[in-house]
Amino acid sequence: MRKIAVLPAAVLSVLAFLPAEAQKLEAGKWSGTVTPPDEPIATQVTYDVTVRGDTIGITATAAEHGSFQFSDVRLSGDTLTFWFTPGPRVDCTLNRRDDGSFAGNCRDENGGIATMVMVPPKKD
Repeated sequence: MRKIAVLPAAVLSVLAFLPAEAQKLEAGKWSGTVTPPDEPIATQVTYDVTVRGDTIGITATAAEHGSFQFSDVRLSGDTLTFWFTPGPRVDCTLNRRDDGSFAGNCRDENGGIATMVMVPPKKD
């Protein structure tokens, strides 16, 4: 029984030494794409990312499609999750890549799957 109690403490001590940038999302204007379900052409998107304490805000703007506020934005390790409603509710799970960008799938209520990519702002 004692070994079980030690495991969570060991995991927490390892997480405490992860680089701060691996645990946060950079504020600023991100770029990227969304490829809608059953469409071969990606739409260019900008993402306005704000960070206030532990709260992350993201608004995506896709030219003629307008702007969409993401809800329940969460960054857990290298996984970014959120949902938005461009019509039907769309739930997204994006994973951090080695270059700092995020990519993954978004699934709508009808089972359609879109691909989303978010690229952080370039550093000066």
